[in-house]
Amino acid sequence: MVLTIVSFIVVLGVLVFIHEFGHYITAKKSDIMVSEFALGFGPKLLSKQVGETLYSIRAIPLGGFCNMVGEFPPDDSMPAEEREIYDKAKAKGRLFNQKSPLKRLAVILMGPIMNFLLAVLIFISAFAIFGVPTSTNEAAILGEVIPEQPAAEAGLRANDKILSINGQEVNNWNEMSELIRENSEQKISIRYQRNNQIKEITVTPMYSEESERGVIGVYPKLIREDVSLFSALTLGLEQSYRVFKMTILGFIQMFRESSAEDVGGPIMIASIIGQAARVGILNVLNWMAIISINLGIINLLPFPALDGGRILFIVVELIRGQPVDPRKESYVHMLGFAILMLLMVFIIYNDVMRTFFN
Repeated sequence: MVLTIVSFIVVLGVLVFIHEFGHYITAKKSDIMVSEFALGFGPKLLSKQVGETLYSIRAIPLGGFCNMVGEFPPDDSMPAEEREIYDKAKAKGRLFNQKSPLKRLAVILMGPIMNFLLAVLIFISAFAIFGVPTSTNEAAILGEVIPEQPAAEAGLRANDKILSINGQEVNNWNEMSELIRENSEQKISIRYQRNNQIKEITVTPMYSEESERGVIGVYPKLIREDVSLFSALTLGLEQSYRVFKMTILGFIQMFRESSAEDVGGPIMIASIIGQAARVGILNVLNWMAIISINLGIINLLPFPALDGGRILFIVVELIRGQPVDPRKESYVHMLGFAILMLLMVFIIYNDVMRTFFN
């Protein structure tokens, strides 16, 4: 549990920091005043004022924000201190909404772009450091246990050695696979060795329509080979493209089928990262890159309150030659944020039911 919580906070913290830093650094370069750069939401745990910007870490580690002065029009409810900051920035032409549409577009776009660049860097680094898999170890030793699959749910981990299934001795990976394949949707007893201790669990292989057989979500241990830096660069770019394409196709399929079955929130992400951490650092890096690409794509969806919604208003402004009324845009984003919060409650509910009540 501790490993899951710590790894989740670290991974999500890095992803959020990179995303918000993209907004932050582009805003600074565009001479937009940034009043606060925060990791997390809720009450401040740590904060430090440096120049005109307050840097803070907040209690709820489920996001972050880069507060650019002038993103939203002032109103009567604005505190006097914030109003003073707003007026000073306005007098110097440093409000977000005083900048050209293209500068504002660059600021908003840079968040998702940084998520994509992070994923590319992670994949390139993973190939450069760990190499590429060339073959599999024939022994019945688990190399990877897929999160949210029967083996992971039952408690199997990477490096566990399978000794027998239903009392039948297992000598290699093929024998293990055959016994799992033959027992789709039927409970099987697995005896295995972990750190010189013999343990036993019960698992129910699920039927895979893709392979047309029973599976429990495990892969054999891989034998890896070092590659050159140029090869790592090429492989990293190719892997990033594949994940990006698969994610887009996944979203399209989800919207077509109007299904939320595979939608996961913070609890599901924490579970995946926690199980990846138990496998090893390479798994954590791979999942970080995958989640980073997902985060970038989700933020580009043209929905109010998301980066994509803000981009849509800027594109409309470029086409019309004049901005949408700032107050109307602000109301639209507030409504979008409220809908997103309701959606988050639904997703967390789904997470809880799936994780704790199956």
